[in-house]
Amino acid sequence: MNPVGHGNGAGPTHPPLTRAELRVAALAAQGCVNREIAERLFITPSTVEQHLTRVFKKLGITGRDFLPTSLSAVGRED
Repeated sequence: MNPVGHGNGAGPTHPPLTRAELRVAALAAQGCVNREIAERLFITPSTVEQHLTRVFKKLGITGRDFLPTSLSAVGRED
């Protein structure tokens, strides 16, 4: 199984998301705010912000509104 963010062997289309980044991004895509994500994952709101910043950069998006589509596309690359 390829890490999240890698394609079918032709090389990654963007850097892979870590498991932690994927968990945070998935909750954000569902509409959870940073405080809710932090409470659910037992991390600080600052850590949530850091993960989302890296996710946005890796996926080439500018905000949460693009997460559902972008994460769906990442899942189809596997």
